[in-house]
Amino acid sequence: MKNWGVLLFSVMLVACATAPVPQRSEALFRDHLFAAPSERISADDVFALSDDMKHYVSAEIAGQLRAKGPQRGLIDALYDKTQLKLEYDAEMTRNASQTFAARAGNCLSLVIMTAAFAKEIGLPVRYQKVLVDDAWSRSGDMYFASSHVNLTLGIGHIGDRVIDYETAPMTIDFLPPEDIRGRRMRVIGEETIVAMYMNNRAVESLAQGHLNNAYWWAREAIERDPRF
Repeated sequence: MKNWGVLLFSVMLVACATAPVPQRSEALFRDHLFAAPSERISADDVFALSDDMKHYVSAEIAGQLRAKGPQRGLIDALYDKTQLKLEYDAEMTRNASQTFAARAGNCLSLVIMTAAFAKEIGLPVRYQKVLVDDAWSRSGDMYFASSHVNLTLGIGHIGDRVIDYETAPMTIDFLPPEDIRGRRMRVIGEETIVAMYMNNRAVESLAQGHLNNAYWWAREAIERDPRF
């Protein structure tokens, strides 16, 4: 129970943090109470391209990117049902290379993979959190709240502001257009996307009973964006 309390306290601090960003405090963490993680936990892996992804860009879709332009070419290459044939999968949150290998991911995983490709070909990326009510689900004795993110290609980060969906050109979203039409979105930074990924992995580890891993994922989420 002691370890659970530490982990949940850390997660609550993330949710409640507000600007200005607080100075890092080692008192927030209790590393000595947890064993080392059994898997690699590194922000460097989130957007890293695998060799297969690099080959996909440089060889398989290079002509399409030249013919259609980088924005339209990348969107068609990834999300045209006749090409990569990605599937939505909420089973786990994957990083960019895992999503590409599985050809599947949840909305955050697909955003991360798309952003990784966009950055590889020099396209600016902007991330947005869609302002909709959280979706709640239950697994055993645990309840989960899920939010929704998307991204816009060709436009860089413009600060923390709220925008309309209709005013964001080249926005890629994995919900049907009718579900988000008229919604507003808050622009978020890449550090928040990374923290969201780490937080998701913490929750997934916790649900699987891997308490030590959950702590280290949650710790890394706080390190990446204390305001998230």
